[in-house]
Formats: sequence, C-alpha cells, structure tokens
Amino acid sequence: MLEENLRTRLMNGQAVFGTWVRIPSPIVVEVLGHTGMDFLHLDLEHSPIDWATLDHMVLAGYKQQIPLAVRTATQNPADLYRLMDIGISMLILPRMETAEQCRSLLKGVRYSPHGERGIGGPVRANDWGVIGLDDHMKQASYKTLVLAQIESRAGLENLDEILNVPGIDIIYIGPLDLSQALGYPGQIEAPAVQEAILSMVKKIRGRGILVGIHVSNQEQVEYWSKQGIQYFTIGMDVSFLRAAGLNLVESIKRTHDLK
Repeated sequence: MLEENLRTRLMNGQAVFGTWVRIPSPIVVEVLGHTGMDFLHLDLEHSPIDWATLDHMVLAGYKQQIPLAVRTATQNPADLYRLMDIGISMLILPRMETAEQCRSLLKGVRYSPHGERGIGGPVRANDWGVIGLDDHMKQASYKTLVLAQIESRAGLENLDEILNVPGIDIIYIGPLDLSQALGYPGQIEAPAVQEAILSMVKKIRGRGILVGIHVSNQEQVEYWSKQGIQYFTIGMDVSFLRAAGLNLVESIKRTHDLK
C-alpha cells in the first residue's frame, strides 16, 4: 500500500518529498504524479477545490500510484472520515493549538474503540464493499497517516501536551504562518523564527515523532535534513506554473530585445 510504503521509508530514516496542489483539476495530480514526487498535498484550506473535484483528483492519484494527503478547511471530525471514505489515508490537520483540539479531530480518524469514525458501508476505501468490515478496519488502523500542523503561538506553547496525544504520526511545521505568529510576517529567515523551529524540531524528534516542514528551495532541504527533518513539501503547483511562464517570457524578451 502506498501510505504504508511511505511510512516504512520514513521509519527507515529516509527523506520524502512532495508539493502542494491548489489548482482544482485531476490533470494537475496526473502531471505532478509523473515527476517523481513521493506524495502530493491537496489543499482544501486555501484553494477553490470542492468535494466533487476532489473525488476526481483522488482517482487521478490512484491512477498515478502516488499517495495524496488532504488539508482540511474545517475543524469537523466528520469531514475527516468523509475524506477517508473516498480513499484518502493521509490527513493534514491545520492550526492545531491544543491537545483537546487534536483529540477531538482524531476521533473522526479512528474506528471504535479508539475513535468515532463512522462506518460508511460500501465506499471507495473498502473497494465498495469487496473488503470485509473487519479487514477494512484493520487496514485503516495502520494505513492512516496523520499530520498535525503547528503554525501559531498557541501551538508552540502547547506543543508538549499536543505531543502526548496518541495517533499523531508527523508534526508538520508551517513556517509562513509561524513567522506571522511570532511577529515577523513573511520573514521566515528571521533569527527568532529559525530558533523557534529548531527548538520545535529538537523537542518533537526527542519524543520519537517525525517532523515535516514546507521549504522553498534545495538549500533549505539540505539545512533542515541536517536538523533531523525527513518530510518535506517544496513549492506548489501555482508557483511552478507562474515561474515557468515568467522564465519563458523573460527569455523571449531578452533574445529579441523586447520591452
């Protein structure tokens, strides 16, 4: 299974790399699935992706055999098991600030007795009923990967308690929002922001939990790899598209001395 293989690689100390998808199209998933990425993050928090389009994007991920993680736009546990029913096994929980908030959301991820995920009968996650309920529930317990995103001052202050919540596989750090929370909006390289991230990484890794982070370039990957981070998102689809278009236009204008 794709997510299980990803987990195994992480447990073996390997680094994995993916990117964010905000363009609401299964074609984007198909194209990026050909690039060698280890996974893709589908962003429901900051994009116009709706549920019907997401369903098609999930099918594109199946076709390309690439794990997909979805970042929700709500704090509703029912939305998590709805995502899981359509075939998503990697979930990104944004704006995690308290242990109780994490526990509440995670109830929607695990079946009883560890949670309150609803049993949906025939759904894509169980091959429309081909996989029996017992086998499906067992598979769901080890297939699922949960990323708790820490990106606020409250999240930083409550990190110790959040790390005590069972069921979190990766703490995912959002540097941009974190920089704003610390009083340096957009200044990810500010010493206070870098120090806060370093402190988080040491604490999280000390508890035996994996760390993820969003980066912009290869140099940042190399730096944070040395600090113990293994899970990386780099850029996003809209940035790739814009950069390619700008580079092409600038090259043409230079060649033909156009203004």
